[in-house]
Amino acid sequence: MGVLLRGGQVMDPGADLTGALDVRVRDGLVTEVRAGLAPDGDTVLDVSGRLVMPGLIDLHAHCFAGASDFGPRTDDVARSTGVTTWVDGGSTGAGNFEGMREWVMARSRVRMFAFLNISAIGLTYLKIGELNHLAYADVDAAVGAARDHADLILGIKVRNQIEVVGEAGLEPLKRAVRAADAIGGRVMLHCTNPPRPLAELLALMRPGDIVSHFLHGRGHGILDEKGKVARDIRAARERGIVFDVAHGRMHVNFPVVRAAFAEGFYPDTISSDLTSGGAAGCVKDLPTTMGKFLSLGMPLPDVVRAVTTNPAKAIGRDGRLGTLKPGAVADVAVFDLEEGAFDYEDAHGQHITGRHRFAPALTLRAGEIWWRRPAT
Repeated sequence: MGVLLRGGQVMDPGADLTGALDVRVRDGLVTEVRAGLAPDGDTVLDVSGRLVMPGLIDLHAHCFAGASDFGPRTDDVARSTGVTTWVDGGSTGAGNFEGMREWVMARSRVRMFAFLNISAIGLTYLKIGELNHLAYADVDAAVGAARDHADLILGIKVRNQIEVVGEAGLEPLKRAVRAADAIGGRVMLHCTNPPRPLAELLALMRPGDIVSHFLHGRGHGILDEKGKVARDIRAARERGIVFDVAHGRMHVNFPVVRAAFAEGFYPDTISSDLTSGGAAGCVKDLPTTMGKFLSLGMPLPDVVRAVTTNPAKAIGRDGRLGTLKPGAVADVAVFDLEEGAFDYEDAHGQHITGRHRFAPALTLRAGEIWWRRPAT
């Protein structure tokens, strides 16, 4: 009939579902969430004492082989970390998106979407910035590819970093906005070490656009000369700009995080910016990134919201994904929230000892058991 998750501690802040509740899923959808549900022919999974959340949405990761990739291994990474929706953050552009669609996205079980890189070559050769040759930022080509693959492409990605754009300055971002306007999509901005103060980049962006890596420690960032979150940065959030972690190998600095948190400036979304190198280094995976931010003082409901409800809104899938409310897709992630002393590292080799760790236990994808932690 279906699956009944019994005895867990449900946490879905976006749907105001919190506490000791059972979750029933049938035909790929959540059907009931309340205490004391009877099995009624369902397969019963005892998740007593565990945290039951909507399937995680990693708003910024990379999956294309040859472009900071996971490629065919994407499913293995996703299912064993509770990630049921994966958004590729600009691995490919108009010139090679079809390859990623054919060889990775069409062959993966994790639900996948993408932001198309404004550079037609995407991230295929990172030793030379994909926008050092500005002609690669072809608006017409990006619009055409996005329309051809409108079922998967959510918007336009641009890396507006000094080392990437060279002398082009803000022009790549301006082109990304033009392309996004044409397709009715959003812009995802990589803002580490930008060529101009961050506020000038944000001024070009529109409500709903996403700023990735805003907690970096390189060049112009969110803090003013007094180490406070700048007024222009707060104003950008107030007008609807989404602030996304996108950890990656170079984009999270613990002192910047602490300064932002001291003023209650938490991320809207937490994502991994996961690559093969990041998985082997300081990033590890999305649950590890969640553990870092919980350990740095972000409240648990806000951490959960930042990997479920909020990214679902950011990709226009709220109410359908990132929630356990009845009628939603039955993507579920079950974790043990372990207590102890856990080492966490930022992108600058700085360490903290956290008191909690998210240990994946079970993943349901569209109502089916996709992964279960082996018994020890």
